[in-house]
Amino acid sequence: MEIPSEMSTVVCSHCNVRAIPAPNIDLHYAHCSRNLEKCTICGDMVPRKHAEEHYMNTHAPVACSLCRETVEREVLAHHKGANCPQRIVTCEYCEFPLPAVDLSKHQEFCGNRTEFCDLATNTFDCVNE
Repeated sequence: MEIPSEMSTVVCSHCNVRAIPAPNIDLHYAHCSRNLEKCTICGDMVPRKHAEEHYMNTHAPVACSLCRETVEREVLAHHKGANCPQRIVTCEYCEFPLPAVDLSKHQEFCGNRTEFCDLATNTFDCVNE
């Protein structure tokens, strides 16, 4: 629905939606304030009847299944992929998969024991030279 340019508009003080036609603001505000609430964590306007569901699906603390650290649900995927010390990473020398927390120690040892062969595009143990 297009608003004629000469009709004045206002901002709803509850949901901050702009461009509510001035003659409709009372009806909009009554409906808005009765049915929507602002999430105290992210600031999104959420239907009141779904506020608990919004919290549980987006903000509720959950334990990472790998390291048991408690993080917000909405950042769990990022935590598991980039920050979790128990996420599986690959050694740059031998391509062995291991938990990120062990990578530095492993690569310190592994990097001293292997050499990269440009011709074979492979690694080999220095001991077997």
